[in-house]
Amino acid sequence: MASTASQTLDHLFTHATDYMRHLASIIGKLDDTQYTQESAALPGSTIGKHVRHVLDHFALLFAALASAQSASNNLQHPLGPVDYAHRERSPLTESTVDGGQCSIGRAIAIMEQLRERETAIPSFITVSDTLPGGTTASFLSTVDRELWFCIHHMIHHNAIIASLMFELGLNPPTEFAYAPSTIKLAHDLAK
Repeated sequence: MASTASQTLDHLFTHATDYMRHLASIIGKLDDTQYTQESAALPGSTIGKHVRHVLDHFALLFAALASAQSASNNLQHPLGPVDYAHRERSPLTESTVDGGQCSIGRAIAIMEQLRERETAIPSFITVSDTLPGGTTASFLSTVDRELWFCIHHMIHHNAIIASLMFELGLNPPTEFAYAPSTIKLAHDLAK
């Protein structure tokens, strides 16, 4: 029987894959002009840039996970660091719908590969990011927590993407832009 931690990681990979497939489906209904149209409300913001930004965070985490040689649960030797402030930005991902969909497809393929070697993924990871004022801080975290961060970060940007789609006169599906806790609350209140 799989451990609870392993089951959690497996569920998170499933959710991340589902959200990415949904995002690929949503952007697949756009043309390149819509995908790259700058927002009037958020100057400089485009749907493509938000897709790229989301995938940047997953890519950093996936690179660290792919480098894991064995599952170490030793707090003295965590995986990482994952530095969310230093992302490689892919112009192709943000400039064409096909580029965005290809990048999403690659991310899904990487997740499938990682799932196959899930038992080799350590529990602990260090992450760093830039704090207000420009200082960098490092944190000890868990792989589950960071994968959930990337998923939740994606949901947040899906909400922005939905707003940008509304600005273009389109009607994105609403569940695309809400956190699971918000959807659950709405269902609970409707009972």
